[in-house]
Amino acid sequence: MKKKVVLLKGGMGAERDVSLVTAEGFEKALKELGYPYQVIDCKEDLLEKITAAKNVFKAEVALLALHGKFAEDGIVQSICEYIKLPYSGSGVMASALCMDKIFTKQVLINHDVPTPDYQILEKKDLSTFKLELGLPVVVKPSREGSSVGISIVKEQKDLLPALELAAQFDNYILVEKYIAGMELTVPILDGKILTPIEIVPKVDFYDYKNKYTSGRTDYYLPARLDEKALEKAKSYALKAFQVCRLRCYGRIDFRVDTNGNPFIMEINTLPGCTPTSLLPKSAIDCGISFNQLIEILVEKSSLDYLGVK
Repeated sequence: MKKKVVLLKGGMGAERDVSLVTAEGFEKALKELGYPYQVIDCKEDLLEKITAAKNVFKAEVALLALHGKFAEDGIVQSICEYIKLPYSGSGVMASALCMDKIFTKQVLINHDVPTPDYQILEKKDLSTFKLELGLPVVVKPSREGSSVGISIVKEQKDLLPALELAAQFDNYILVEKYIAGMELTVPILDGKILTPIEIVPKVDFYDYKNKYTSGRTDYYLPARLDEKALEKAKSYALKAFQVCRLRCYGRIDFRVDTNGNPFIMEINTLPGCTPTSLLPKSAIDCGISFNQLIEILVEKSSLDYLGVK
């Protein structure tokens, strides 16, 4: 007997549109796999709707087709924990931690996992911020995904506008040393490394438009990187996955410098699963179909506090 699934989509953050596309693929897979399911658009009435899905529909699993704030950051996971409904992806702590790029970096540094040098500032300090890293730098909101609010700053005159853009999305802003070299991502599924992917945007950097517009970015599977550097990136990805306590799946994003040294940029606890998304590409390269991927996410769903008294 197939588990009853409630599919959570949408959300109230900047990545809502991406979530809706992810949900289309998830729903198609659920139909083809024969899972009974209901769909909830995650708005202000989420608690009421998900409680009804558990009590009336008798949902056994929440499949999270969600990204970004109010979704990937531990909030929805906390609701599922509270009503004791197992859910896909990582738990509350890992979700909240990895959504915050500043805290993620601090954990990685504490475990000797390389990440670019950085500075932190608050929104209220924009006009007095002094750059100590030297240009170029990457400016981004601490708690966003899909490259929302991100800028690469090469000239001093562009720094304040970049800070102001990032401040539209968060009160805390991360300024990182720009690492020239390769953009690389290492997906992980069920504790195993999938094929690393080299990301090559045709224009500019891997921003929102290049991520979600077909044909704007080339992908190489496996990445065109020497074996030693590739193994190093895989090792760091798995270590980051473990020390940040991710569950079931995730995607670790890197920049690899011209000497083959990988630096972790961020950790995605609910990676995108749109037609242009990276984790499904990598899974298919490993012989795992999209439907098989979704089945793993459903069947591996769990609770952080299950069995804990």
